Amino acid sequence: MQIASRQIVWKEGGRGTVVEVEMTPATGLYIRFMCNAAEGRPVMVSWGDGSKSEHVFTTHDISSDHRYAAYGRYRIVFEGARSIGLRNLDGEAQYSYDAAIVSYVDYSGLITGSRSGAFKRAVNLERFIAPNLTGFGQRDFAYCTKLREVGTPQSAYFYDGTFQNCGEIEKLELVGGTMWSYVFMGCTKLREIRFSHVDQLSTQCFANCPALTDVWIANKTIAQTRQVDSSGNIIAGYGARFPWNANPSTRFHCIDGVVLGNGTVIQE
Repeated sequence: MQIASRQIVWKEGGRGTVVEVEMTPATGLYIRFMCNAAEGRPVMVSWGDGSKSEHVFTTHDISSDHRYAAYGRYRIVFEGARSIGLRNLDGEAQYSYDAAIVSYVDYSGLITGSRSGAFKRAVNLERFIAPNLTGFGQRDFAYCTKLREVGTPQSAYFYDGTFQNCGEIEKLELVGGTMWSYVFMGCTKLREIRFSHVDQLSTQCFANCPALTDVWIANKTIAQTRQVDSSGNIIAGYGARFPWNANPSTRFHCIDGVVLGNGTVIQE
């Protein structure tokens, strides 16, 4: 599968990657980010209170932290980063400041990757926009219970549990590509997903998605989606089979028609 290489810039005005935080007595005044630099670029961080941090270019992980003098809402601007998160790996410790993140919007077009567990349990995160991001790690947004808006139209790789238990997401438009287990599991308000290109779906991808009525798979026929064709079938990650725990009534919109989650073809 080929993905367009042109750089997309988010349509709203702004520069860099803007992360809005709300520091409260519950979150504390301290926050730390982990990030990686875009090729050849230093990473600059403006913390929104007049303070700045500068990190020289390195191919290694960069840790950048700050302590605010007062509670309040701050607009943090990163410049020169290609990935930003609160941790490196799923399973690392959770912190009180996880709850400080409210919004993440990349205006630079430089953000191309995410980090496993990057914003796991960021329970106040409502918006994540990264138009050139192509892949997610493991449980990057798991349990982000207020996340409603996701803008990652070029994302084509999803490791386990990317959006697991994100109960406020209603609609997603993604490339799709390779999806491992539990990616959308527990997205209880998710009504529709539009994939432009699916290669693989895996264990329980659509489990506990009671509102899911429509899934568009733009590059597969009904037979390939049901994994019964002689070639070109959706790859069965961990042996997972159609409909990947989706509702029996979920409509899968394919190249040549529509098939329900129970296998019934209703339109050809």
